[in-house]
Amino acid sequence: MFTVVLFEPQIPPNTGSTGRLCGATNTRLHVVGELGFELSDKTLKRAGLDYWDYIEWEYFPDLDAYIKNMVKNNNFHLLTTKSDKAYTSKKFEKGDFIVFGSETSGINEKILKAHWDRTCKIPMQNDNIRSLNLATSVGIVLYEALRQVDVSG
Repeated sequence: MFTVVLFEPQIPPNTGSTGRLCGATNTRLHVVGELGFELSDKTLKRAGLDYWDYIEWEYFPDLDAYIKNMVKNNNFHLLTTKSDKAYTSKKFEKGDFIVFGSETSGINEKILKAHWDRTCKIPMQNDNIRSLNLATSVGIVLYEALRQVDVSG
């Protein structure tokens, strides 16, 4: 179905919660690049509870190699607060990669500029709020993608 991609996540509970969400929706999870925690971190496990055995996930340590492969072989959407397009304006299709950046720095500017037509954002009503929590953002966009491909549960 879909693949949620987390570039260089820094906060273990966000990755754990995202993993749990991916398990509940039969969505693959790819964790990519330099992490701000150990994959064995107990807060990561606690946030994902005992569901890790039911989640199709993989860790890719080389961010640059992962991006080259993803761009060459997959349809993808880059989530960034800098985009001028709402995620609801995007057409999601089965097999798409939905990509989120680090909680602290987002997706690298160079990647965004090279694939600007693939960017989208979650619109917010209050300009004083810079961004939403990573796991919350994944949930919002993933469920829109699932809605678009009419996955009934």
